[in-house]
This record gives sequence, C-alpha cells and structure tokens, in this order.
Amino acid sequence: MSPNRHGFAEAYQRETARSRRNNSPLALALIDLDDFKRLNDTLGHQVGDEALVHLVRVMRSALRPSDILCRFGGEEFVVLLPETALSQAINAIARFQRQLAAQAIPGQEIVLTFSAGVVVQQSGESLEQSILRADVATYAAKRAGKNCVVTG
Repeated sequence: MSPNRHGFAEAYQRETARSRRNNSPLALALIDLDDFKRLNDTLGHQVGDEALVHLVRVMRSALRPSDILCRFGGEEFVVLLPETALSQAINAIARFQRQLAAQAIPGQEIVLTFSAGVVVQQSGESLEQSILRADVATYAAKRAGKNCVVTG
C-alpha cells in the first residue's frame, strides 16, 4: 500500500535523517501522467482510474523495496529513492518509463507515458522545497515534449 501525503512526509523525514547519518544522497522524482485529462475526457473516468492503478502496478514492480511511492494528487505521484545519486535516479525513472510504455493498460489498447522531474535533496532542504524543484523540472519535461525526465 502506498502512503498518503502525511505518511510520505514522515517517510521523507526518516529518509532525510538516514541520508544525513550515512552521508548518502536522497533522490525524489515527481511523476505526472501525460495527457491524463484528455484520457478522462475521451474515454471516461473509469479508464482514467484504470490508468492510475496500472501506473502504480508497473511502478511497484519496478521499484526497490526501499523506494517509496505516493500519489500526490490527481495524476501526480512522487517517488523517494534513498541512497540514490541523481544519475542513478534519472536512469531508474527512465527505466520506469520504458516499462510503462511496454505494457498497455489491461483490457485496453492504451499505452501510458509520463513526464518526470528528478532532484536530489540539498542540505537543509524541506520536503516542500524538494517537491517544488521537482515540479519545475516536471513542467520543463512537459514543455520538452512529454515522456521525458528533466532534472531540477
């Protein structure tokens, strides 16, 4: 089960403390499904719901046990990647994109894509500041043509 936003904030604090203790990087990715509103508007909210469930299933199968996935709102998800440098996080999120693109929604002929912003927590940075940087990067990914990963 994915944590809610409050549970995610608690996990972020825990992982931030661990990151400081171990002097290891903590990456965060903001994932936004591409063209989700159009999917809902043209095929209905039931298919939109199936798309969200499908994304979570694919992501969960690809994530490490230490990674934390949370729905952040609407079609946005946030992933916390402990002990992960920026280049490793970019590679992981790009791999998730390929895995998602390789699997249509069950019972549908629809393949999903997402745009993502990836950051590594900076010293003294709050969860809100990390997410804001990731959000700016996600919008840059959308402007760059979608289905890509941008760092913040």
